[in-house]
Amino acid sequence: MVGEQVAAAELASIAEWNEHHLDEDLTERDLFGWLPELGVAIAVHGDDVGDVADHYRYLLEERVAECTGGAVVVSDVVLLRESDNEWLHFVRNGESVWWRVEHESDDYVDQAAVAEQINDLDPGGDDPRRFYQLRPVKKKACDDDVYVLASPDQARALHDEFGLDFYGLQPTGARRGESPTDVLARWLSEMEAELDRWWPQSLQERSSFDFSVESLDALERLVLDRFADWAAVQAAADDPFVIGAVRYLGETLIRSGAGRWAYPDAAYGPHPLVESNTPPAFRTVVEPLHKLSRVADDRERGILSLSVEELRRAHDEYTTALRALESSRRPHLPDQSLGAEPADAARQPFDLPG
Repeated sequence: MVGEQVAAAELASIAEWNEHHLDEDLTERDLFGWLPELGVAIAVHGDDVGDVADHYRYLLEERVAECTGGAVVVSDVVLLRESDNEWLHFVRNGESVWWRVEHESDDYVDQAAVAEQINDLDPGGDDPRRFYQLRPVKKKACDDDVYVLASPDQARALHDEFGLDFYGLQPTGARRGESPTDVLARWLSEMEAELDRWWPQSLQERSSFDFSVESLDALERLVLDRFADWAAVQAAADDPFVIGAVRYLGETLIRSGAGRWAYPDAAYGPHPLVESNTPPAFRTVVEPLHKLSRVADDRERGILSLSVEELRRAHDEYTTALRALESSRRPHLPDQSLGAEPADAARQPFDLPG
């Protein structure tokens, strides 16, 4: 992973410091500590870092570039606060990236937020390497989280050779089903035909379904007439009526301008979902099948139309964050970032949503 010359130089350096250390058996904690030193991992500190904004800049702008060999270059890291919300914004290989973070103290990194969003730092493209978080046998308070940059084969070799455990490592020989991209492409290609099969038979009923937010009330009436509770909708998940209702609800949400179809992985079940038109840090997800099941279970009106508001709130929060970022780049305004550098006229401005 590091090349023979680098490995030899690192071992020689260890020998100069403590020759006997080369022959010592390493504990798991020792090995976790050496991997960042060898340049194949980054460590996210769990202890006091002094100033969290400075530490994010050091971690993302220096350590990530070193670990990836320049495959990932991060710049313009800024920590923003607006009311009760906090976001980390940075530019990765020229593209804007947002992370949602939360800090009870300015002295400690939000390790959970890094763990959830670390794969925004994967090289991507033809580079098979990604950041795998090491799973310790026993985690102590304030321990560092260590992320090893490795291909799946390298991560499995580290597991087999050194007993290292990783979160999210695909087991050897595991079978993969249809990819999320393939599922979504097939779902969209069948949209018109499936809706044609679904349309209510009565022309009078059909006129109520024009993909407006108001038409969701008519959809709720159909669901309430056909299903007694949550379990009944779930049991009929593959029924043409439910499939059509899922599609109609999703298409209506999307045509309201608040969302888009998505299918992250098989954990979400057989039907794609609708997510907000925002970066992942602001993402709100609506699962149409879940919403239809709630209508049947709660026997209340207005549940489906509230989904539009959920998606729009995500859009509003993103707009607020963009304005906070704009303000942080204007020297004459109060700086809303923690330790942010003065605005750079050469930076590309961000367009606010209309």
